[in-house]
Amino acid sequence: MPLSITNGSSPKIQPAEASSIAAGSRSLTLWIIVIAAAVLRLIALGHKSFWLDEIASVAIARRPGAVFWHFLWRDEGNMALYYVLLKPWLHFGYGEATLRLLSVIPGVLAIPLMYWLGARLFGQRVGLLSAGLLAVNACAVAVSQEARAYSFVVLLVLLSTFLFVRLIEEPSRSAALLYAFVAGLTCYFHYFGVLVPALHAVSIVALPATRRRWKPLLLAWSVIALLAAPILWLMHAQDVGHISWLGPPSWLELYHLGVFLAAAGGKAVGGVLLGLELILASSFVAAFRSAWRTEGDDLGKWRYALVASAIVSPVVITLLVSIVRPAFYHRFLIICLPGWLMMIAIGALQIRVRAWRVAAIAGVSVLSLLSIVLLYPRVTEDWRAAATYLVTHERPEDRVLYYQSVGQFAGESYRDWLIPPNAARPLSVGINPANSNWQRDLDHAPRVWLVLYRTEPGDAEARAIERDLSQHYAPGREENFPGITVLEYEAR
Repeated sequence: MPLSITNGSSPKIQPAEASSIAAGSRSLTLWIIVIAAAVLRLIALGHKSFWLDEIASVAIARRPGAVFWHFLWRDEGNMALYYVLLKPWLHFGYGEATLRLLSVIPGVLAIPLMYWLGARLFGQRVGLLSAGLLAVNACAVAVSQEARAYSFVVLLVLLSTFLFVRLIEEPSRSAALLYAFVAGLTCYFHYFGVLVPALHAVSIVALPATRRRWKPLLLAWSVIALLAAPILWLMHAQDVGHISWLGPPSWLELYHLGVFLAAAGGKAVGGVLLGLELILASSFVAAFRSAWRTEGDDLGKWRYALVASAIVSPVVITLLVSIVRPAFYHRFLIICLPGWLMMIAIGALQIRVRAWRVAAIAGVSVLSLLSIVLLYPRVTEDWRAAATYLVTHERPEDRVLYYQSVGQFAGESYRDWLIPPNAARPLSVGINPANSNWQRDLDHAPRVWLVLYRTEPGDAEARAIERDLSQHYAPGREENFPGITVLEYEAR
C-alpha cells in the first residue's frame, strides 16, 4: 500500500480504499501538471540565439562519421551520448527551436517519473507536489530549452534513482542489472553522472542491516564500474583545458548553486525564492531528524537519507575533488535538482497549519513561475544577431577579426548556417594578442570587422588591438549585442 506524509508526521500507511477513491483525481492532476510542464518548455523555444555551448553541440554533431567518433574519443567525451542522439536529429533542421526540441522531450518525461519516485518513497501527495515543483522550476525549464545534455541528465537521475529504490525494496538480479544499466548510461550524458551511483551508495549507511542485500548491490556496482570505465578513462586522458577557467570553490559559488537550482539564476527573485526554499529545507531536516530517532528496522529513515544524499553527496564529493583539480561549478551539479525539489516538497508538507502550508507552496510556485517569465527574454549571448549583422553588411574582400578565439568558433559556426556553402565570404582571423600575426592576415583589406566576445571595458589587450587597427583604419559603426560587440574599420 502507498505511503503518505500527513501534517509533519513520519510516513504512514494510507488505506487502500481512500487511495482507490482518489486515484482518478490524482491521474487527472498529474496529466494537468505534465501538460503545463510541456507548455512552459515550448514557449519561446526558438526566441533566443544559441549560446557558445549550444553552438559547440551543433558543431560537434555536424562532424562527418569517422571524424565525429574520433573527436568524441580523443577530445570531448563529455555528453557523448547526447551528441550521438543530436547527430541524426540534425536532419530535422538547424533552427534553434528544432534542435532544442530534443531537450524538451526528456524535460517533459521527467515530470511523471518525478511523481512515481516521490509517490514510491513518501506517498501520493509528495509525488504530486514534487512533480508540480519540477514542472514550474525555472532551472528545469532552462535546461529543457538548451541544445545541451542537462535535461537528459535530470531524467536519468530520476530513472536510476527510481530503479535503485526498487532494488532496495525488491532486491533481485534483474532489478540490479536494470538499475546498473541506467546508472551507467547516465555517465555518458555528463561526466558528473558518475556521482549518481555514488550518492545512492552513500544512502546505504542509513539502511537497516536486515534490509541490506549485498549480492544484488555488489552485482549492480560491478556492472556500473564496467560501464563507467571508458568514461573514467576519458576523464583522466582527455584535455581539460575547456574547464581551465574554473577556480577554487567559494561561498559565492555555493550561493550560485542554490540560486541555480531554485530559479536558474537571477538576483532579486532568485534570492527570495532560494530563501523560501531554504526555510522549507529546514523543515525537511527536522523531519529527517525525527525519522532517524523514531524509525526502527524500517526503510523510513533510509528514504530521508536518500533524498539528503542526492543533494549533499555530489556537493561534498565535488568539493573534495576540487582540492586536486577545480571542478565545482553550479551547472555541473544539475544532478542535485531532483533531490532538491523533493526535499522542498517534503518540507512543505511537514507544515502542520494548513494555511501556512498552502501559502508556502503557493509562494514557491508563484516565484518559480515569475522566474520562468523572466527567463524567456534573458539573452546572455546573441550570436545569431551578431552573425546576421555581419552577413548582411560584410563584403568578400573584408576581414573579420575575432577576439577571443572561442568567439571565432561561435561566430563562424553561425555564419556557416546562414551563408550557402559555396558563397564568397570574408576571411576570418582569430587574434592572439601575444603576437602580431593577425596584422599580416589583414592583407590591406578595404574594411575590417572586429568582433569582441565577453570583453570588459577595461580589457587592455582589446584596447591595444583597437589602437593598432586605428593606425591604418578609421573607426566606423559600432553595434552591441548581448555578450558581443562588432566594430567596423574602414581603410584610411
